[in-house]
Amino acid sequence: MKSHNKMFSSSMMGQSSSKIKLFNLDQEHDLGLEYMSEPENSDIEHDVNGNEISKTFTQNYDLTDNVSSYDASYDLLCDTKKVIDCTLIPSIALEEITKDVRGFELDEVLDLQKNILDYDDAAYWVAALVNLSPTGALLLKNAVHFDWHMSFEDLENLGWSLNTEHYIASINKAQLDIKSLSRSPFFMNTIVCDFIRALRDVWLEEKAEIDYQDYHPETILKMERMRAADIEALTLQVAWELRSAGYSVLWRHILGSDKGDMAMLFTRFLEHDPASLFDGSALLVAFKQWYADEDRISTSDRIALEICDDILFSAAEDKRIFANKPLPKELLEEFFALPEGRLYIAPVLNEIMKNPYFSSMQNQINEAHLYHIIRDLEVCYVGNVPFRDPQLADKIFPDYTKILK
Repeated sequence: MKSHNKMFSSSMMGQSSSKIKLFNLDQEHDLGLEYMSEPENSDIEHDVNGNEISKTFTQNYDLTDNVSSYDASYDLLCDTKKVIDCTLIPSIALEEITKDVRGFELDEVLDLQKNILDYDDAAYWVAALVNLSPTGALLLKNAVHFDWHMSFEDLENLGWSLNTEHYIASINKAQLDIKSLSRSPFFMNTIVCDFIRALRDVWLEEKAEIDYQDYHPETILKMERMRAADIEALTLQVAWELRSAGYSVLWRHILGSDKGDMAMLFTRFLEHDPASLFDGSALLVAFKQWYADEDRISTSDRIALEICDDILFSAAEDKRIFANKPLPKELLEEFFALPEGRLYIAPVLNEIMKNPYFSSMQNQINEAHLYHIIRDLEVCYVGNVPFRDPQLADKIFPDYTKILK
């Protein structure tokens, strides 16, 4: 799917392709920072001819310490201490993780959890846990195939973020250091859920080429709603499979979250028809239940409208955007297929595009936002002057519009 870098809230649902080593953020590291000034009282070395050998000073830093560990006399250009701004996102290749945790049993995964000392350990643990689920293992395998990496970042109120340029799935660490994070069952389960959501989002991102510029803004809103509902439904399925494997903590976590209504309906349907876990019907029930919460819909719509704004802002003046192409049913079935190939939402695709339960908009702010986007599409800009009538623009700026034609 062609889209901008996507960031999601865990309350909603939830790329350099070269190998990047994940920094251990709780220990000192050799970053090899070179300084132009020479430290005081340093010994001067000489070569065999007696000439002085100029030296540079290399100092190691712990990027998470509030107080820098280096001496102020070694500062680059002034006498005050500096804060090192590291703009590179520490990340680790999922391929590197999965080859080490493949085949782990639950007991081994639990041992990993007890011995989390840094973010490397957290990454290995969450991947090993998700790999215990058949659905999770397939999602993970897909991300590895496309050379995706994962990282931990402070994403404020977002659950995860996809950097589609550098293939990095970032998980929110909630401004906690690894020691605090690893001691909190709530935050550790939140990380697992957001990692599952990110993996499904990666699957959708790589599944099909859907250029949003080819579709009307209302269609984009419907697509983003379907995407959000699908991600949450798949997260439920992975959590249920982990429950069946003996790890029930995650399922209880979801039951107590704002997706608890989806989890309860999913459970009730399975109790009524155990085979529904395998034919996709229980998953479909959870998918439809996502639409029952107006807050989930409003959050998804806000993200979709921001995507539309980005497309409008970046569009060239002479380029037509937001065509009104229909979404082929076959494309949607393929896009939202399960990892093993089942087309679980096929029975409701026509309904999703027409039924008010799936397509109505209740949030007045989002409705006004959509209205203004549609109005902007009706405006013809010529030389930064807006015209509602293209013929009038042609009369006033005939030479300019001739170029655009």
